Amino acid sequence: MIADLPNSETRDVVIIGGGPAGSVAGTYLARAGMRPLILEKEKFPRFIIGESLLPYGNDILKELGVWPELEKAGFIKKYGADFSTGFTERFNRYWFRQALDVGYEHTFQVDRAAFDDILLRNAKQAGCEVIESANVTALSRSGTDNVTVAYEGTNGRTSLTASWLIDASGRNGVAGRFLAIPKYPTRKRKMVAIYGHFQGVHRNSGEAAGHTVIVRFKSGWCWLIPLADDKTSVGIVIPAESLREAHGDLKNVFDQCVASHPDLAERMSRSEALMPLRVTTDYSWRFESFASGRVLLTGDAAGFVDPIFSSGVMLAMKSARLAANTILTVRNRQRGLDQRECLKYTSEIAGWMHLYSRIIRSFYERSGFEIFMHPLPYFKIPRSIGYLVGGRMELPLTQRLRLAAFRLLCMLQRFVNLAPPIRSLR
Repeated sequence: MIADLPNSETRDVVIIGGGPAGSVAGTYLARAGMRPLILEKEKFPRFIIGESLLPYGNDILKELGVWPELEKAGFIKKYGADFSTGFTERFNRYWFRQALDVGYEHTFQVDRAAFDDILLRNAKQAGCEVIESANVTALSRSGTDNVTVAYEGTNGRTSLTASWLIDASGRNGVAGRFLAIPKYPTRKRKMVAIYGHFQGVHRNSGEAAGHTVIVRFKSGWCWLIPLADDKTSVGIVIPAESLREAHGDLKNVFDQCVASHPDLAERMSRSEALMPLRVTTDYSWRFESFASGRVLLTGDAAGFVDPIFSSGVMLAMKSARLAANTILTVRNRQRGLDQRECLKYTSEIAGWMHLYSRIIRSFYERSGFEIFMHPLPYFKIPRSIGYLVGGRMELPLTQRLRLAAFRLLCMLQRFVNLAPPIRSLR
């Protein structure tokens, strides 16, 4: 119990997790004169999946001052994304320069171990205290004024008090679990991801060599993200029951999926695994609320959005900046967030998630994917989709109306072939 531990330390802000959300929030708060403490469960650098950035996240990276270091780090430049079907019937390529505003023509494909380490070191330089190998074991709220955090570290168990807590613990959702915030799935069908790093995967030529490649097949989809040194992140996303039926044999399920889809089989024909395959389950979910009193949830600790459009790091950084700004706005009032402020914080992040979730649902539906792969020129819909592919979330009303028109066309495609049918999905 927390009450049984010595409690001699006090912090302005405790941040659980040193990934992009935790590092970004900590940097902004430290630069504003606060004293953040980041508690990171692992020792950096460490492996984590999710290597593809989006151009509209570049602004935050430049604000943080890490952009020059990213340019020197040898990361592959990403100029767009490719979408295809497993049986090569359809192919669609998005170039950021054709859909996005000037200045957002590219971003990076990053090795997350190196990328996250850059962000965490930047947070330290800004004034954050960072304790690695620190596993949070308990949380409690001391009335309305403070949050008490217990963690297990290299020096044993420690308890401390914080005026504010930011949960950036990723899919562990530490604060949501300890505070018993209701949680619910955002997709009816449970999916799992099986993934790893490979070398020798076939890549595009020219500037498109850095494109994320998404391959859609009847039961799910596959990502291929090119990284430096001939390393490629490859993962398949399939229904959870497919893995259960194979008795959890990751390699067998992965290999069969690749072999049964010509596009994947060709791309992977000369590949060699660099690591054992891993799996992520419980795929798409969110907590009911992302803020309560002096506790704010960010990134995957608030909810996990299906990564078809590589929105994870972007959502983590944007929600972290919002969390920092929210705290800075009210810190002089000597109180936590009221109900209206909690609702505003939750609504803004949930709105970003919902924007992606709605178009992701269309991606999973056969009719929706047929429209996506053959976007009709009406209402400039392709450019509106391009904004989402590039990570622009603050869309004006005109763009939102175009996306609504896109969803309507997806629904009509169920009954009338507005776009050519994709036989392998039917």
